[in-house]
Amino acid sequence: MFKIGLDLGYGYVKGVNEAGRLVVFPSLVGNAYERNLKSLFENSLEKRIDNMHLVITNGEKYECFVGELARRESRNVSYAFDEDKINHPNTRALIAASCLLLFPEDGKPVHLVTGLPLEQYIHKRDEFLKMLKDYKALAYFKGDEKVKGIKFDKITIFPQAAGAVYYAVMEDIHKYLIKGSYLGLVDIGFRTTDFIVFLVEDRLILREDLSGTIDAGISAVYNAADKVFTQKTGSKLDIPELMRLTTDSRIFFKGRQLDFGEELRSIKAETARVIKDRLKAVWGSKLDFFNTVFLAGGGAKDLQEFLTDIYENTVMVKDPQLANAKGFLKVAELEEKKERDRG
Repeated sequence: MFKIGLDLGYGYVKGVNEAGRLVVFPSLVGNAYERNLKSLFENSLEKRIDNMHLVITNGEKYECFVGELARRESRNVSYAFDEDKINHPNTRALIAASCLLLFPEDGKPVHLVTGLPLEQYIHKRDEFLKMLKDYKALAYFKGDEKVKGIKFDKITIFPQAAGAVYYAVMEDIHKYLIKGSYLGLVDIGFRTTDFIVFLVEDRLILREDLSGTIDAGISAVYNAADKVFTQKTGSKLDIPELMRLTTDSRIFFKGRQLDFGEELRSIKAETARVIKDRLKAVWGSKLDFFNTVFLAGGGAKDLQEFLTDIYENTVMVKDPQLANAKGFLKVAELEEKKERDRG
């Protein structure tokens, strides 16, 4: 089976397939319209992932802009920010777009490994599994009218941060698998931060009492930055401008460049403090027995400098934004190996 690891984050979709194809794009969906003038300005090297005009043709025809194109050109753009992301129509569009990019060309059956934040995993795993089992779409990108059928032959749902742990530990397994020690991972996402702890014995044993979800992530930085901008200018920012401000710390507004570097720094420090306080409350004196605390997720880079004092051995995983997706692919490989060994 063709293996795909897919992390459907609130802020970004991240995916990787067994052929090594990587995709990352904002989890944004917006209204589609005909871009009649695009050929005047489009250069042929423009990447497909930056220009996803998605068309789903089964049932009633549905069109939308996804990812970077939605951010740039949609008049009405939104994140699937509901608590109930599983049944949000945006989620179905994000699955279709990512699978058009990641599916095999030869129509091979697909094993999808994906995840949910830890607390949603406990309560909503079966609902998510059912949605993915029932998921069927005929879809294509406008300008590339090659219709693909999207369905999954095997689905594995995994806790999000646990996927990142698999990826982090496999880099140098002997360095981390010291019996009696603990491994922690903090996965800073857009809407939530997951933290997960494993006790190392002959295998990794999940310590559920030391793991959980914090209702804080990079969206807290966005919301605070939006308020600061409004206080300074009297105006509101929409999502594309807000993304630009939090990334660059500067924005061009009414004829001049406004710098929010200092304000953003203190906003990020405060968001990191909320995360650290919760971690220390849950981990308590057990922290003394940790081998390593890994930082992962798209928000880890943004908050890294304020989080390194969680523990003396706090390590950023390689490709933090893709850590879960790559971990999910690792899970698919391990499952396949188990099946081969049994057969």
